[in-house]
Amino acid sequence: MRPDGFGGMAVLVTADAIKGESAEDILGDFLDEAEHGPLATAPGFGAHVLLCLEEKSVRAQIAQLIEADETLTLAVDAVTDADIRTGCLLVAERTDLTQERGFAVFKAALAAIHEAEQRLVPAR
Repeated sequence: MRPDGFGGMAVLVTADAIKGESAEDILGDFLDEAEHGPLATAPGFGAHVLLCLEEKSVRAQIAQLIEADETLTLAVDAVTDADIRTGCLLVAERTDLTQERGFAVFKAALAAIHEAEQRLVPAR
């Protein structure tokens, strides 16, 4: 920070990523939350995770693959956590879910329309 500057920055460093935001970005988030309520619960501001690649699930799949495929002669415990982490990062980097995301958005839009129709139909 320069002596004549204003603001600041927060940085989070983990094993998988480095994430940073300026004080201006953080303030913008606070203002949005003040105007719309907690953004995770405010309608129109939510984000919904559809897929999570968990390393423990990959570990379980490795055991099943090695057991089911006679051509795989590697012992399950020969595959390290670092191997699994690298495998997950490679798949996440190389996988394009653009079509799946578009289809999920389309289905969510249809579901929202259906919900609105159900809400607006007079009770019988």
